[in-house]
Amino acid sequence: IQEQITKQENLIRDLLNVSKIQSGMTDYQDEEFNLDNLVKMTVKELEATAPTHAIVIFGKTTHKIRAIKEHIGQVLTNFLTNAIKYSPDAKKVIVRLSENKNHAMVKVEDFGMGIPKEETKRVFDRFYRGENVKTKALSGYGLGLYIASQIIKQSGGQIKVESVEGKGSTFSFSLPISEQ
Repeated sequence: IQEQITKQENLIRDLLNVSKIQSGMTDYQDEEFNLDNLVKMTVKELEATAPTHAIVIFGKTTHKIRAIKEHIGQVLTNFLTNAIKYSPDAKKVIVRLSENKNHAMVKVEDFGMGIPKEETKRVFDRFYRGENVKTKALSGYGLGLYIASQIIKQSGGQIKVESVEGKGSTFSFSLPISEQ
């Protein structure tokens, strides 16, 4: 019963987040922050709850970004928890940080079930869940990636996925570097 209550609470929270994001109403303000530090903190928190997977970070960014830090943390958490959830037989998830002149980028790579090519264009749609995921009896409502995409778009960034079914997926986002 407690597990079902928790699932319903999470669903309600996600639906409220969707409504707030769509209406532009949030309780947070943009701030300038170091993306590397947020990634390291998020990874550290998740490693404590997911001892089955090592999360390895490669690369770095040197410039700060301006966004709602809690929301970007939510995107990172979603990418990492999905990477772990959808790669139960793998032992590792890779996070790659990089930047160019204008953008900071984060890529989260797993070595799991992957997504069929024809479904990759729909993974960021609200309530969408791939057919291969449904058959694996993995829980979810199809809101996490939709919320992540809305957060990144509202932050002036881009989000994408690359995947090979049976080999794994790489979810990534880029955000503009804060002008200094």
